[in-house]
Amino acid sequence: MNQPLLPTLSRRAVLAGLSALPLFAHAQAGYPAKPVSVIVPYAPGGTTDIVARLMAQALATSTGKTFLIENKGGGSTTIATGYVAKAPADGYTLLANEMTQTIVPALFPKLSFDPIKDIAPITVFAEAPYVLVVNADVPVKNLRELVELAKAQPGKLNFASGGSASGPHIAGELLKSVAGIDMTHIAYKGSGPALSDLLGGQVQVLITAAPTVIGQLSSGRMRPLAVAHSKRLSSLPNVPTAAESGFPGFNIANWFGLAAPKGTPADVVNYLHAEIQKVLMRPEVKEKLIAAGAEPVFMSPAEAARHIDAEARRWGELVQKARIKVD
Repeated sequence: MNQPLLPTLSRRAVLAGLSALPLFAHAQAGYPAKPVSVIVPYAPGGTTDIVARLMAQALATSTGKTFLIENKGGGSTTIATGYVAKAPADGYTLLANEMTQTIVPALFPKLSFDPIKDIAPITVFAEAPYVLVVNADVPVKNLRELVELAKAQPGKLNFASGGSASGPHIAGELLKSVAGIDMTHIAYKGSGPALSDLLGGQVQVLITAAPTVIGQLSSGRMRPLAVAHSKRLSSLPNVPTAAESGFPGFNIANWFGLAAPKGTPADVVNYLHAEIQKVLMRPEVKEKLIAAGAEPVFMSPAEAARHIDAEARRWGELVQKARIKVD
């Protein structure tokens, strides 16, 4: 289960890609000739929505064109993904895709579209590694102590999630598998109620993307134990990684990208990719991503496709092993 998260490109590779911008700009002299819709598979206000709006605004500033956010939540992201999969492949309907895209195929094998094959990645531009936090009353100071406590009390520790088959649910099952422990899953209807009950002590453990908990860490009612990543977070420099704690296989992050319907012309994909790489080089964009709990990354369309395929295999195996089902 220990997989590298997101490959990053060297600055030289990024600059080489930027040198091709005039070619893309020439190929797409008329694109976009009208507003581009960026479909977010969640309601407004969540991390995916925040990051997608940040990128849409940056693209609008960079290109002088209009990029509009449309929220189409529901169906564990299948409503939005299906909408984009069936949209005209002309570059005017894009998907703000993220980790759930790679979990959905194992949960919904009979969809009328393929969440992976019918969507063409443009890039993955940011990631938000998951952070494991515990209620402050849990008598552990690090991940290894939590594992020892869980082994001493099988099934007695509760871990919260925003719903069955959500990212935090997947993260909890991953920790159980990697560490060989048993914890009881408590599913809530959203991250807000899950976080509230963690703070109140009704559940002991929450593993979620950093932006969900970062604002509450100063409350004193929760304690971060580990970042589920190969490197520490810029926003949490004093929190060790799972690898440092002795569990390198506990490696999970939400990632954020842009994608288009299958068959979208390569020059449109390349134009958008190049523009995204350009805005990621701007310090203010990087600062806003970090402030949101995400880290900027650079990935080509081909690299994004390989990453998504690998993630789909990885989470598909875990969903099957843990017998995860949607409520």
